[in-house]
Amino acid sequence: MFAGALGGIGRALSSRNFVYYCIGMSLGLTGSFVFFAALGWVTWELTHSAAWVGTIVLAEAIPNVFIGPFAGVIIDRTSAKWAMFWAQLIATLVMAVLAVITFNNWLTVEILLGFAFIIGVLNGVVFPAHFAIMPRLVPRADLSAAIAFQSSVSQAARFLGPALAGILILWAGGGMAFAFKALSYSGFLVALLMIDIDESGDTKPASSGIIDDIIAGLRYAWSAAPIRLLLISAVALGILLRPIIELMPAYVGSVLLSDAGTLAWLLSATGVGAMIASLWLARRGKTQGLARIMLLNFVITGVILIIFLKTSGLAIGIAVLGVYGFCSAAVMISNQTMIQSAVEDHMRARVMSLYALTVRAIPALGAFVVGLLADIAGLVPSLAGGAILGLLFWIWARRTAIGKTDNPDTSIFN
Repeated sequence: MFAGALGGIGRALSSRNFVYYCIGMSLGLTGSFVFFAALGWVTWELTHSAAWVGTIVLAEAIPNVFIGPFAGVIIDRTSAKWAMFWAQLIATLVMAVLAVITFNNWLTVEILLGFAFIIGVLNGVVFPAHFAIMPRLVPRADLSAAIAFQSSVSQAARFLGPALAGILILWAGGGMAFAFKALSYSGFLVALLMIDIDESGDTKPASSGIIDDIIAGLRYAWSAAPIRLLLISAVALGILLRPIIELMPAYVGSVLLSDAGTLAWLLSATGVGAMIASLWLARRGKTQGLARIMLLNFVITGVILIIFLKTSGLAIGIAVLGVYGFCSAAVMISNQTMIQSAVEDHMRARVMSLYALTVRAIPALGAFVVGLLADIAGLVPSLAGGAILGLLFWIWARRTAIGKTDNPDTSIFN
């Protein structure tokens, strides 16, 4: 009865592998969000430049563009679990070294740039591996609920991570935040070792090489109209409406004239809203109607972002960002679920490596561009310009999606 009351969540949590994965992921992601918050804030402290904050964020994310497609091919040929394990193990060691450098006051913005790039390379493997392993943890009928629930775990980490980062930075500086990330990954590594999935039976068609497989994945994603539209929508969200998160340290420092505590409150509010959206979609547990949910929340995200940029009080800003977090998460979860449901298994890691770009690389690119514009025109006008472009994109996407409803082979409304 209790599991029935939970709806799709109860079905997904009946899988032992999925439970282990979510526990480990919650530890690792909390450390990651501590790191992301600390990365931006430490950069701001070193430079007091929005352009540098955007550059550091881009350095951490841009390797996904180059590493992700190759990683997707290799994962399709081998194992998502072990690709993730080795990448996370190396990241643990890298973060430990960065913590030592920071504690000894050797850190410069150039050194931080290098470490951000290395972490980005490793995330280029982790992200497609994560998206590829998800359908192997639960029965296909429970995939929608599982994706939404793991997103709620992610958003809980998005809430806890920045809050913890604020405490750690105020207490012991950025080095402690970096050390925490290294420690948190150890729990994820243990969880991965406890997961028992069989990846040997997956269909892995023969090919003439890695480049050919990458090209085949790109052609597959582009030729399937629903997947193409969903990927374009994810890119638009990431580059136009999400850079506010990456640039929040600069916003707090230059617009609100506040400290890491305020940064923690604002980022945590976003995480709370996103976690609520994730739990709602997880309990809903079905793919029907997700396209409408995605489009509705896309336009609300753009409007809410403009409202946030017009607010001045911290309490109002926290409330508005909670709504922003809910709506942007609803867009991302709906988008990912529809792609995962549409893609064929032998192409999954390659297609999801493209989607993974929208998780970090695309928002980072948007943050980099907005950061450069901010040093010229101001941060608030630059972010508002992205929001307006996002609303114009929504008009096009809605018309395109509705125009496909008469053809069941290309419609994303189901």
